[in-house]
Amino acid sequence: MTRLAVCAVCLLLALMSDGNSAVAQTGNANATSMEKNDNGTVSGVCPVPETGGCAKLPLSPDGIVRLSVVEVYPEYVGEYVRYAVEVGEISLRTEPGVITMYAMAGKENPCRITILETYSSREAYEKHIASEHFRRYKTGTLHMVKSLLLSDQTPLNPASRICNFIYK
Repeated sequence: MTRLAVCAVCLLLALMSDGNSAVAQTGNANATSMEKNDNGTVSGVCPVPETGGCAKLPLSPDGIVRLSVVEVYPEYVGEYVRYAVEVGEISLRTEPGVITMYAMAGKENPCRITILETYSSREAYEKHIASEHFRRYKTGTLHMVKSLLLSDQTPLNPASRICNFIYK
């Protein structure tokens, strides 16, 4: 096994340049490590950030990587963003199975919101959509959404991991 150093920020975990050597390292006291098995899978968890939150579960074979593209009516963009930020922060802080919840607005079209979502497993996704904070987001924003496209993705490099945390 190859040991991979992981920084506490964990925005890019274990991006492998040649399949065996780690390119991300840190001297941070909060750093943890992950292991790359001989079969190419990476095991371990994302570290807990200094400001709190929860350790993240690794992506399992039934994990979900998704791009959600939301077209919001212009008059609701500000309100929608507040809901999206809130559900993202709560999910990242409290749900070990929510690995990534990264929302972005288009520079040319701020009404087009794209969210990179990564769930460790189908079960983690089901727990997320059943949570109180997700239900509040969904019911509060339903009338704001012009269109929604959910596009599941397949990572090109399974050894690459992205975790994001909220620092405040």
